[in-house]
Amino acid sequence: MADWGSGYVTDKAYVHDFCRVQTPPMLALAALCGGVQATGGAGEALAYCDLGCGQGYTANLIAAANPAVQVLGVDFNPSHIANARALAQAARLSNVDFRETSFEEIAADPTTPQFDVMAMHGVFSWISAKNRRALVALIARRLKPGGLLYVSYDCMPGWAAVAPLRRILARHFAPRPGMASPAALERAIAYYDSLRGSEARFHRLFPNVDAQIERLKKMPRAYLAHELLTRDWEAFSFGDVAGELAEAKLVYVGSAHLTDGVDRVNFTEAQQTLLAGLDDPILQEETRDMLLGRQFRRDVFAKGVTATSQAHLRARWLDTRLAMTSPERGFDMTFETPVGKLQLRSDVHGPLIDQLHKGPITVREAIESSPQPAANWGSITDVIKILVGRGDLQPALPAEGDSARTASVRAFNNAVLARAMDSPEFGYLASPVTGGGVRVDRLTQLYLFAQMRGLADPAELLAKLKQGAAAPGDDATPPTIEAARDFARKETARIESDVVPLLRKLAVV
Repeated sequence: MADWGSGYVTDKAYVHDFCRVQTPPMLALAALCGGVQATGGAGEALAYCDLGCGQGYTANLIAAANPAVQVLGVDFNPSHIANARALAQAARLSNVDFRETSFEEIAADPTTPQFDVMAMHGVFSWISAKNRRALVALIARRLKPGGLLYVSYDCMPGWAAVAPLRRILARHFAPRPGMASPAALERAIAYYDSLRGSEARFHRLFPNVDAQIERLKKMPRAYLAHELLTRDWEAFSFGDVAGELAEAKLVYVGSAHLTDGVDRVNFTEAQQTLLAGLDDPILQEETRDMLLGRQFRRDVFAKGVTATSQAHLRARWLDTRLAMTSPERGFDMTFETPVGKLQLRSDVHGPLIDQLHKGPITVREAIESSPQPAANWGSITDVIKILVGRGDLQPALPAEGDSARTASVRAFNNAVLARAMDSPEFGYLASPVTGGGVRVDRLTQLYLFAQMRGLADPAELLAKLKQGAAAPGDDATPPTIEAARDFARKETARIESDVVPLLRKLAVV
């Protein structure tokens, strides 16, 4: 096995994953939450770069849902780029390009444009210090003034206990000639299980390690091989990352996971008092991570910001269009937080949520159409952040562009649905309303595929797949055709009553 990957797992392709927080509308909203006005929320033309794009699913979906955006996906793995290009071709996308290249090469390439948005999900912690320097130099050279950078990474202190174990796994069980990554991963897992069974003192010192590893073992094996067996890996403190990106003149704006910005659902009153007494913003962020034991950060940085008045920011908030991406029926008003289970109040927050379910709708329209007096401004924005963070709500692009984006989205979604027969990996469809993706389970995708093909009875297709090996959720013994048909009828009723109306509202179908 050649080491052209410089210690990164290359014999097993990465998962086809979609990172919803790195779409232009989501990043523009994250910037607004941080008090910064940025491009990306109005469906405007801009240049976007996905660094370490993997299989290109996110880049392709962004291109489909935002046809005014020119997207470049960059990855050093030729298999990833080949798969990304195949999906782009099947979806007839003309505004996305994929390049198999290194960070140094793309920075030096005179054809590389300047970007309004650059994003890297699952890259920064998994490359060498040399490649990180090349990455920062690329951002410094190619991100426009006022542009946004999204970066996610494993962080301290959440990985402090697992770090020494992970070093051992990567050093001794990495793929090598004669040992491909699937087999290498199973050997690494077997080693860990033996270590745990030996009552090692390590486990007594770090009792939370077992829960972390067991959680990881439930992840797709392709993901887990990349996570655990890559040679170069580091969990950073926030200050480390902020310091490195300062070399590219970047300043921290806020978290792309909007719930992170609602202190009262993350910290006790005593913890909030502690944070309020810290005047160093880097120390404050690192203290947040310590209080939460955070393992993973999703940060938004900007290359320069302009002063904006509070009145202007509030006006931008009021003009922000939002769309619910969860069905209204059975909507859960409770949510888990670091300080316990909390519940949104039906008398205070219910009217706003009811209006949001009628959307897409701007914040101004939701407030003005509410039959009851609106909650205070801070409560309104906090609820929006919580619902966006939980995945129930997304920023939406301006209504006047919905129809123009629909054709691009339909071609992409049809290409994804055609793959649902063979693979459960493509878990999102594109929405021209949100400019992002909507999670759609495989059974719903197969139902939509049957409709796309004009099949008279989609339930019959679901029943056959339930019986066959390709169906999701099969038991060891295939069900009878009667049981499979009963299952298919129930799922079809659920899809038609709850899911399809929502997908139509979002113009996914």
